[in-house]
Amino acid sequence: MSLQFRKDTGKWRVRFKRTGPDGNQEDIRVTLDVTSERAARKIEQALMAAIKYKDYRYLDDESRRVCIQLFNNRGWTLPPALITSVGHQGAAEELTLVKAIDYCETDPEVLDLKDSKRYEQCFAHVLAYWGENFPVSYIKARQIKEYMLTRKGQGAAGATVNRERSVLSKMFKVLLEAELIDRNPVKDTKPADEREGQRDAYLSFTDFNKIVAECSDWAKPIFRTLYFTGMRRGEVLNLTWDNVNLKKRIITLDLNQTKERRPKRVPISRILMPDFKKANRVRRLFQDRVFLNNEGHAPHEDYLSRIWRTAVKAVGINPRPTVHDLRHCWKTNAMRSRVHPAIADAIVGHGDRLKDVRSRYLSISDADLLDAIDRMRFDFGDTDIRVTVREKAE
Repeated sequence: MSLQFRKDTGKWRVRFKRTGPDGNQEDIRVTLDVTSERAARKIEQALMAAIKYKDYRYLDDESRRVCIQLFNNRGWTLPPALITSVGHQGAAEELTLVKAIDYCETDPEVLDLKDSKRYEQCFAHVLAYWGENFPVSYIKARQIKEYMLTRKGQGAAGATVNRERSVLSKMFKVLLEAELIDRNPVKDTKPADEREGQRDAYLSFTDFNKIVAECSDWAKPIFRTLYFTGMRRGEVLNLTWDNVNLKKRIITLDLNQTKERRPKRVPISRILMPDFKKANRVRRLFQDRVFLNNEGHAPHEDYLSRIWRTAVKAVGINPRPTVHDLRHCWKTNAMRSRVHPAIADAIVGHGDRLKDVRSRYLSISDADLLDAIDRMRFDFGDTDIRVTVREKAE
């Protein structure tokens, strides 16, 4: 598709080739009733996207009128989206937020993401703020900034706000690639400050045991696994018996089971072995998950977090440790136990998908992992939780 300016009429013309029913290339031309190149370019891009994807719902009024003119001139049957009654132009269907989110969530790149559920969570907040039928064309940089401030006011951490901002940017990027919009307004905003709410947390072994004692029996081995392995909550909840080798005391995760999209091996501490052996003795038929609730189902992450918060409140620790703090605790215990940094990184994993130079040239055996976990101690002092709070300007 190309755009041409006709000096004889002073108007722009869109020209493109299309394969006809007989298999021959047709030279298609349609004159635009505009004089500015910018307006002509916008119509050209809208036509290109609509014809390419055979989706005419999101054309603006002018592009829609040109599209109908093109179909009528060529004798093509008008698609239902371009008419409300035979031979009459209907109102253009607005691209609403819920339609844009649906378009984004069905994008191949998004579907391939391991954390696609996180997209759903972020979009839930976006929809709660603007509403399903809010026009995407109304979302500008100012509206996004107001959304971010509102989320901060609701108590969302800076990292959470930035995650939602990133997901929103991905939505606009998908729409931009489909030529349904002409700009990504998120690029005109700045990330939220993540310094406020940053945590430096260490939970003592004594306090950890007090919290676990307040939890449901089925949740106790899950929290102990988090504490003694440094694994992520999702990794533990999604563990299957195919991942666990009790004889070798090794948990093996493939690249689709880790955030960093890299396979890893996690050694099982001798302290933790009784929990795994007990879970293995009471395995449910037709259920391969390692950890199940009382109903025999895999527990949800949010429900597990609620159990933890209730237990922490009962123990009375303040500031309150979070489930994710258990991962930080493991890293601290590994460092204080003099575990080699490369081995600690290999066990706990990290978000950077590119291996650093140090780990790229190291070969770590199962024996190395087991030696490290067997030498680890978990009783390095009292609970110490510090949360960064930004001072307000006078």
